[in-house]
Amino acid sequence: MDFRFTEAQEKFRQEVRSFLDRELPSDWVGYLGCTTGDHVSDVSDGWQVFKDIARKLGEKGWLSLFWPKEYGGQAWPFVDCLVFFEEVARRGSPGYNPIAVKMLAPTLIDYGTEEQKERFLKPMARGEEFWCEAFSEPGAGSDLASLQARAVKDNDYFILNGQKTWSTFANYADWCCLLARTAPDSTRSRGLSFFLVDMKTPGVTVSPIKNLAGEPSFCEIFFEDARIPAENILGDENDGWKVAQSLLGYERTSIEFIAMVKSVIERVAGYMAANPRLRSEHSRQLLAKLAIDTEVGRLMNYRVAWLHDKGLPADWPAAMAKLHTTELYKRAASTAMQLLGLYGQLDKKDAMAPLQGWIEQLYLVSYGGTIAAGTSEIQRNIIALRGLGLPRS
Repeated sequence: MDFRFTEAQEKFRQEVRSFLDRELPSDWVGYLGCTTGDHVSDVSDGWQVFKDIARKLGEKGWLSLFWPKEYGGQAWPFVDCLVFFEEVARRGSPGYNPIAVKMLAPTLIDYGTEEQKERFLKPMARGEEFWCEAFSEPGAGSDLASLQARAVKDNDYFILNGQKTWSTFANYADWCCLLARTAPDSTRSRGLSFFLVDMKTPGVTVSPIKNLAGEPSFCEIFFEDARIPAENILGDENDGWKVAQSLLGYERTSIEFIAMVKSVIERVAGYMAANPRLRSEHSRQLLAKLAIDTEVGRLMNYRVAWLHDKGLPADWPAAMAKLHTTELYKRAASTAMQLLGLYGQLDKKDAMAPLQGWIEQLYLVSYGGTIAAGTSEIQRNIIALRGLGLPRS
């Protein structure tokens, strides 16, 4: 593949930057969470800002860039879309709901009925409906196939009971995609179905969980006799594992984390340039190493997108990219905290906090990046088994 950006791609990058400069509030700090775009700033009108920016992104057609034109998309290569994802993440911009735009939409296009595509894709593309994902459970995270949520068929409905956890954005979402066990005697990945659930369904309750930074970015979701229409199964009944793996393949394209690390380097370098007491040979070496590793991760992610565009297998290359970028993200936050010294530990409520407390917040949430969408250990397993062909022990 050609790693150089085309003139059109660079022009689009500048267009996205100009849009964000123009549309984001002047006081928008851009605090970055573990999955960028799924958090809402703690400013009083943060959620309204998110919805307003989402609508404007939808008007420009940027929320459906790589979707087929017959479903309201622009039919752009996935590689080109990473330019948009990268710039939004670099600014910590609201308005981008990746669970809908980057993950569920292409899965819907691959597995959905025409009625499902017509119902769900257009509101996503317009930035009018937002989604969360409910896979993990208190006893099923990395070992997702052991999940216990159950959906029992009742004529044209399924009665859903169970508990999901670590669901990002659930306290704001209109809809949820989830896995539940529909074959009562099934085990592991067999007998699971993939559901599309209206969050306003009676029996659905959301309870926010505050992260280390004190933000309610994760949630528990409880399902108590929630009636889900059978027509809301995505793919075939009892074959939801295949659908979920498709969605996760898009989730593990992790250019957003690379963009956040680039933002860390830029902001810390600027702060150090303005504070001579912080400059040293050691600090320059640390930032230079981060810059090198960031460029490596950037190329890895664009290669994964290229593989998607060519219709080539991307599961273990995506695992490599996810592993590299999220571990780098965590290391970059730790390095930034080290370079800023004790002042770096001040949070955004303290007037003396460097960079408006951005580094302290980033440090606290960075560990979540190596857990969400499959832990680093899970990514190594995927690389070893599917990439290197090593047998299971």
